[in-house]
Amino acid sequence: MEPMLRLQLTAGLSSFVTLASVAFVLTAEPGCSASVEADQSGSATTGASGGSGGALAVATSVTGAGGGVGGSGTGGSEPSACVPFDGAVLAVDKLYLGGRTFDDMDSPIAWKDFGFDLDAQSTSSDFSKHCTPAPGGSTSAFGDGTDGRDNSFGRNVRPILEGLVPSLDGQANDAISAGQFSEIFAFAGLGSGADAAALVTKVYGAGSLGLAPSWKGGDCWPVLHSELSDPSDISTAKTSFPMSKLVKNVWDSNGTSDLVLTLNVAGQSVPITIYGARATVQLAPTHQGGALGHIGGYLKTEEFIKTLRAASGAINPAACTIFDASLAAQLRRTSDLLDDGSQDPTKTCNAISVGFGFSLRKVAFGAISPKGAEPIDYCK
Repeated sequence: MEPMLRLQLTAGLSSFVTLASVAFVLTAEPGCSASVEADQSGSATTGASGGSGGALAVATSVTGAGGGVGGSGTGGSEPSACVPFDGAVLAVDKLYLGGRTFDDMDSPIAWKDFGFDLDAQSTSSDFSKHCTPAPGGSTSAFGDGTDGRDNSFGRNVRPILEGLVPSLDGQANDAISAGQFSEIFAFAGLGSGADAAALVTKVYGAGSLGLAPSWKGGDCWPVLHSELSDPSDISTAKTSFPMSKLVKNVWDSNGTSDLVLTLNVAGQSVPITIYGARATVQLAPTHQGGALGHIGGYLKTEEFIKTLRAASGAINPAACTIFDASLAAQLRRTSDLLDDGSQDPTKTCNAISVGFGFSLRKVAFGAISPKGAEPIDYCK
């Protein structure tokens, strides 16, 4: 089964196909050393050194009667019908798409600390072992981040989009804070220990909560119908890391898989895929939250362009032709890998490396959302 993650894109296009009013909501080894400690209230406070540095607070306390699975917490914002689960259920409460550090500071180089070294090369000026830039491109797009991290999305794609629409990170997190979307990580059978081998971790796209989450542990996030092999059985997740592990409270996917992300464009679902993806996150000792999470992999460039082109056409069919004439060429020039994840100087790059950061908070499973409408490609 392919692990699946989710990317929600809400886009508005003018007649000039400027991708105005775009909001990305992403539903994908830390770049710095970190420790997550619980204070007396039960909240997890994360300290980080190196990489993006500083500290990140992750509130994970559960307060009030019935605040855990199967009940509702204080604050009056959680639905009452949660589904019990044997293990830890955590949802993405913050995303880092490359323009903001783990300290929540805006930075044009934050992307350097997200993702992984995918090609086993740490390069800054010698690109003789890299694939050849796409037509019109330059090796200046190839520079790695911290410790050889490959993240052309953060370095090159994000600035293209933010040149049209500012603050992708801010818009993404506003949508999560409003309860419009999240991603759920379910760590089956995870107890209180700091180590766990061969841990089965399932990942679910979460639909709209219908209100702002309280993040007190009892938010009953609905699971999207499309995430299940059997849409009536929440245990049949299509997304699974069967050999993931926990070492000193650091969770690692322990392998790579193709991660299918579903974009929601003006109410339509459009899938894209991160190939060869891996993930990691530092859990709090209580396992009620997580910080300094990373996901990394690569997009197949033409596939990614087709997805964004369709998203443009969903808003304004006239945008399709203009997309082909301008934005598509810019995106091709951000390619820095081959579409099998390798490097070969005799071949032209046709894949885009990606790296995102995230943090987690304790939640609970809600109901299974009904099946949504199939996406329509207006650019055919």
